[in-house]
Amino acid sequence: MRWGWLALVAIAIGAPIARSQTSEDDAALHRMHDAFVEAFIDSQGFGKRRVTPMMVRMRYYQFEGVGEKGRCVFDVELVGVARHDPPVVHRAGFMGFQHRDDDAAMPALPTSTRTLQAWERQALARLIGGADIVVDAGPGGERAMGPIRARPDCLACHRDHREGEVLGALSYGLGRITVAPDVPDRRDCRPQGINAASTRPSY
Repeated sequence: MRWGWLALVAIAIGAPIARSQTSEDDAALHRMHDAFVEAFIDSQGFGKRRVTPMMVRMRYYQFEGVGEKGRCVFDVELVGVARHDPPVVHRAGFMGFQHRDDDAAMPALPTSTRTLQAWERQALARLIGGADIVVDAGPGGERAMGPIRARPDCLACHRDHREGEVLGALSYGLGRITVAPDVPDRRDCRPQGINAASTRPSY
């Protein structure tokens, strides 16, 4: 049953949910996602110290931006797949990025989670189908989702998975960098959707 609902979602998807991107946009988003994945799985950052590399990446992409068009990241959420059936989203907050590193079969530590929204289910199905990154433009602004795929060193704990399988995903809130007219050195990352005013950055 783990993947049954994802298969149905994949079949049900009609028009692509990703907004068209230029090759430059795609390359910048891929570099950003790769950097976050490396921070997440960095063996030097396991356990409580895992917060440090994730925070470094978050701070960089929040204020320095993604690519040349002023895009930035105002929050990151973890989509749990390998140890959750059905998958769940850990609410924004870096505590959700910690897990037991000694035994992947152990129950997940209690964290604040929610069920996936429709676009997240569709995006995850596309990632499992082989997509590298999916971008959705909703009322709250743009969000992107990229996969955390199993690597050889992941399989020591995730023994019931194969290399390349999606163990989880990272979901990014994408905004635009703004500069205060009266304080040129002050930069902020703001959502750009219709309901952006109600979307509060998490960090």
